[in-house]
Amino acid sequence: MDKLFTKYFAKHPQANSSGSMSDIKVVVPVYLEEDDLFIMLKSLKKAALNCTAGIEVVLVFNYAETASKEIIGRQLGLMRQCEQELESYQLPSVRLTILQDFSVPKKHAGVGHARKTGMDYAAFAFAQAGRPAGIIASLDADCVVESNYFSALTSCFDDKAVAACNIYFEHPLEGDLSDDIYNAIAEYELHLRYYVQALKFAGFPYAFHTVGSCFAVTAEAYVKAGGMPRKQAGEDFYFLQKVIPTGSFVELDSTKVSPSSRPSDRVPFGTGPSINTLLKDGGEYMTYNLQAFVDLKALFEIKDQLYTLADDDKEDFTHKLSGRLRSYLVNSDFFTALKPIKENCSSPEVFKRRFFEVFNAFRVVKYLNYVHAHFLEKTPVFDASVNLYELKYGEQVDVFDTGELLNIFRRLEK
Repeated sequence: MDKLFTKYFAKHPQANSSGSMSDIKVVVPVYLEEDDLFIMLKSLKKAALNCTAGIEVVLVFNYAETASKEIIGRQLGLMRQCEQELESYQLPSVRLTILQDFSVPKKHAGVGHARKTGMDYAAFAFAQAGRPAGIIASLDADCVVESNYFSALTSCFDDKAVAACNIYFEHPLEGDLSDDIYNAIAEYELHLRYYVQALKFAGFPYAFHTVGSCFAVTAEAYVKAGGMPRKQAGEDFYFLQKVIPTGSFVELDSTKVSPSSRPSDRVPFGTGPSINTLLKDGGEYMTYNLQAFVDLKALFEIKDQLYTLADDDKEDFTHKLSGRLRSYLVNSDFFTALKPIKENCSSPEVFKRRFFEVFNAFRVVKYLNYVHAHFLEKTPVFDASVNLYELKYGEQVDVFDTGELLNIFRRLEK
């Protein structure tokens, strides 16, 4: 085991030290997914038939120390059922591994801890085998993968320059759930795609989806990023923000993951809670105002001037921008945070790249929250998406249904 892995696992010791010899390890947190787990496993088995790679599916059954007897009983029952049916889902090239992540302290309990438990296990197994380029895929138990899922992953990582990827996703918009639920998931997914496309329009270089069930990373890149944080939600966003700026992150759009459209309250924010809120409030998702991204685009277009900007000229610079953005820059720590970057860049080209170490994805969110708290109102995602598309492409959008508009935005990513 090389120094990188040795250092990481000195801080994150592994009780689960064994692992199968495999090329891909799929980590799946499992929490009260009696209806979905075996459907997900069937889709993985089907995908494995179309791939020659060795595969290990790591199921992480988890609950908090504060879990009720009912939840503990359901989790143990589901785990026993899975153990009894293991042979049904295994192939010569596929092994299923069950990990227990039980009685987790309240402050750490949640999907982030379970995902970390599984991904640390996977990284340690690859490290033991001397395979730093082993692929760790992150999935959820309520997802279904396309039949070329594994073959697409292996093809993607055949490019040695790739250390991580996100995977194209689509929530089902029809099936055995109610129309209200499908309308709500269309609203929410449109928001996700609008946000990424608006960031691209603004010129933000790290505009990628950060969905926990739809990414993969090499063992080496996982450890370099410090591993998965133990957050109750948003762990995927925090982790991927350490990986994406390395320049070795790509979008994999030749396969598809289909996350569940069901409402859920298993995490404090994200898809499930958003669907619950939409169902309660009438089904219209309110998203960031497009004007905030127009303002941001203006900053990114003149950011190079900041490299040689004297402190006395800051006010003149900010007056080139909207009052909203000027207010954020003046009242945040932006210029203070930018100063050491300016002082340690050897050329304008280096500054162009390092500027986004300061105005990173976290600062984008802070900026958006600031301007919507003080200046702008959020707008219906349908209206914002239409306005963005027409502004960006100069074409009128002649649709009146959220599902139709979502399909247009899906095609932008395929």
